[in-house]
Amino acid sequence: RGDPNMVLINIIAVLVPCLVYMIRKVGRRFAEMELYYGYFPHEGIANDFGKVSSFAMSAFLVPVARHSILLKSLGFDPRYGLRVHIFSGYVSVLTGLVHGIYWVYIWIWLDEMKVWDIFPPGECWTWETLTTSNNDDDRRCSKQFVNLLGVLCGICFIGLSVTSIWWIRRNYYRFFYISHIVFSVLLLYGLVMHYNKMILYLAPSLVYYFASCIPALMQAFLSWVKGGTIVSSVIHIPDSGNCVELSFQMSEQHQVKESLCGKYVRLCVPEISQVWHPFTVYSHHDDPDSLKLTFRCIGPFTRELSNRLSLSKSSGIQYPKFLVDGYYGTDDHLSHALGHDNVIIAAGGVGIVSYISLINSLCSTAIRVSCASSRTGNNDMDSCQGFKTKKLVLHWVCRDEGLIKFVLDRYLNIPKETITGVSLNIHIYHTSKKCDSIAEVGPVGLDYNPVNDNGCVEHEIPLRGKPLVTNLLSTGHAKVLHNFPAAAFFSLLAWGGLFIILYFYNNVQSKRVVLTRTYSLIVISLYMSVLSICGVFIFQWLPHHRYSTLSTGESSNERSNKRTLKETVKKCGSIRDLTECTELSSDDSSLDLEVSQQSFFDIHHSRGRPNFDNDEFSAPHTCVFICGPAPLVKSVKECCKGGNSAIYEEIFEM
Repeated sequence: RGDPNMVLINIIAVLVPCLVYMIRKVGRRFAEMELYYGYFPHEGIANDFGKVSSFAMSAFLVPVARHSILLKSLGFDPRYGLRVHIFSGYVSVLTGLVHGIYWVYIWIWLDEMKVWDIFPPGECWTWETLTTSNNDDDRRCSKQFVNLLGVLCGICFIGLSVTSIWWIRRNYYRFFYISHIVFSVLLLYGLVMHYNKMILYLAPSLVYYFASCIPALMQAFLSWVKGGTIVSSVIHIPDSGNCVELSFQMSEQHQVKESLCGKYVRLCVPEISQVWHPFTVYSHHDDPDSLKLTFRCIGPFTRELSNRLSLSKSSGIQYPKFLVDGYYGTDDHLSHALGHDNVIIAAGGVGIVSYISLINSLCSTAIRVSCASSRTGNNDMDSCQGFKTKKLVLHWVCRDEGLIKFVLDRYLNIPKETITGVSLNIHIYHTSKKCDSIAEVGPVGLDYNPVNDNGCVEHEIPLRGKPLVTNLLSTGHAKVLHNFPAAAFFSLLAWGGLFIILYFYNNVQSKRVVLTRTYSLIVISLYMSVLSICGVFIFQWLPHHRYSTLSTGESSNERSNKRTLKETVKKCGSIRDLTECTELSSDDSSLDLEVSQQSFFDIHHSRGRPNFDNDEFSAPHTCVFICGPAPLVKSVKECCKGGNSAIYEEIFEM
């Protein structure tokens, strides 16, 4: 199966409808031209390009709405939804610019108009003219304001496109984020005033986006008022290339009881930046009260955050306020892996954190199924419905020795259990140029010395904020009844917003007064903000629903896997916690660290970049997960060209 073909999805969901819409519009214009011999509908065709641009925007905010109900119901990862948003934006920008350029051609070359005839003169810039239309002069001013707004929207379109190119997003994310918001807001108000019916084109996308995002922002605001989310621990991992692990304390009702495979959160630290940043999260069975994330200091935000955390640890002052919004992502990582005979994970550097939850969940599942099989006297793993995995291989390419030691000790400390019929191997490739041999892997995490990089002893830091509560108004829970309150609240926001738009369009908005077209936007924002604050307060008093991997887009296959695991646990009895550590011994001369006989995984260490086996990746019924730099991703995909592998890539750069 693998990742969805986003090119095909964009063509079917965006491009084809826009082309059909355009063909019908232009076809109607040429039909009118035949009725009026010698008349070519320049103005009509120019306006049709503008309407196609509006049509492309009618749903382009749906894929990027926070906690989107539609994406959850479709089991569609928001990171892929973002690609639909980007493609729709390109179509809208292109057709919108054609619309504007066509009108410039009409004004200058066909109508031979002057600049002062196109744009409003000084006498049009009065409050009475902007709010009323009592005479012909006011109507003329209104038409010229429409022209001016069209030009300004074109400038915003260009600015939005230029600041959204990949290079700016990758290297100047904060600038991209702020400029995207500024240009988008200006463009929204400009388009609504430019075309009287524009609010109707934008209504589905706009109402859906507001109804999804405003409640999440209101919950984040209330979290900020209460001091943010409690940071339970901060570890600056030694010799890791400036990697930091953050742990957030979970509320009792929202403890991590299930796997977080494929999940991420949005993080905002107002003291450093108002921008929300996505981070992959994971958990560990030893610490279900904490939600963890690891980041490398490579950008302005992560560098400033790391320095601020170091300051707190050295001086004892409180950590900054952390606002956490989650969860996002798909739940299907584990079900995809369980449905294949071979599971291969290829990770580069800190990208390993994307698969910590997946690896531990697969191992825990394998132990349970193996234990149940041994208790029933059946050693055939094929007899366990829903568990097809025969081989699990991790290829981890990393140049940071400290990060390798830290992750191995804390999160890949697989228990010393025997699994019948499943091959489990870890291959770690040390690519650091500073070391000639592979250092011994020791218990870094458990014996971590609380001394910062400057040699100062860390102080005890007073806690700030409240335990983390996942989004209160999200849907997608396993039980229908648990989804009802959030779905009903979303419906109240959405239908109320549509009612406001239709009421203002029919009773308040004027075709001749452009300023009246913005009133509905202001009222919708106030309506949803007030209602969202009330909703968050009310939902805090309702029984909390525990988050589980069944919560979003759960497939029937995944539910079958869960039922099978429950049955095997009953047969097996109690399963002891996965708390024993992997013990390794080193052999620098051979550059290979052999795992002890009691260990669960075969762990192989080697120096240099990997030379992947094509047959391993292209074997039938193979599932490949990739997260790492572009060369690693390209190398793995070349090994999978046989077409037998299902490829799932972690996407962080669009």
